[in-house]
Amino acid sequence: MRYYLSTAGGEGSRPVVFLQGDQLGKFNVKTWVWTDTTEAKDVDSEDLVKFADGISKFTKTTAIYLARVGVDGTSGRHLARKSLLEFDLMNAALDALKQRHGFEGFHLAGQSGGSLLVSGLAELRHDIGCLVIGSGRIISPELPKSKDPARSPFDPTLSISQLVQNRALRPFVVTDKSDKRVPVAQQVGLVDRLRKAGRQVPQFFVEATDDLRHGVGPYTELVVAGCVLGRPDEEIAHAVATLVTRNAAYNERRRNETKAKASILAAARQPAPGPSVEAAAKK
Repeated sequence: MRYYLSTAGGEGSRPVVFLQGDQLGKFNVKTWVWTDTTEAKDVDSEDLVKFADGISKFTKTTAIYLARVGVDGTSGRHLARKSLLEFDLMNAALDALKQRHGFEGFHLAGQSGGSLLVSGLAELRHDIGCLVIGSGRIISPELPKSKDPARSPFDPTLSISQLVQNRALRPFVVTDKSDKRVPVAQQVGLVDRLRKAGRQVPQFFVEATDDLRHGVGPYTELVVAGCVLGRPDEEIAHAVATLVTRNAAYNERRRNETKAKASILAAARQPAPGPSVEAAAKK
């Protein structure tokens, strides 16, 4: 296991642990082979250190970027992502971090596939304070089961009752309704189930700035910082709304620029006009 620990913003006995989304592209869960690796790219470990530094400065405490299976320095194959094997691996990693550094517990934040894991870890463990689920595909269609834990999908919905009962946990959900990668229903479903079970969970609807409207990392960091610093839900909601307004303005400018460029290109492709009727008549 590889992890990147930072105390750039402060130290604490309950660090913020961040789990990133899936990497390397898409794969077929039936044949278990990659079908699209266009997203595969090398990651500079220095960038991951800087990422942890940023979270530490934002939250004023220790921050850890915990590398998932098969990427960012952790061994194994990323084909095992979001499986029972990866879930058990992450749980064991948290135990090892507690033992090595003497931590009392953790705050958890995740993006996309990482959110699936942090939600399950919060259900299993009793040492989690803040939990922020960003763009997480929590309610998923039923996937094929396997005797191999590396190919058996992890399903956090099986233990939602434990989230309801854990009153020491402070959960949040961050969602972009226009998310093109994880349908909003698969994110809202978790909140609906928790609320029906009597647990009120703040869900912040935001506006991401990537083309897929999926990357809500800046919002996730903002929410976990507010939670760690003990800010009330209303104050966190106000901060999120401010960032939404700023990003909405950015997205509008980008859309206008894209339209303008498209118009220019379309005009450039038009054939040059021929001689006018009057000019032809004079000839």
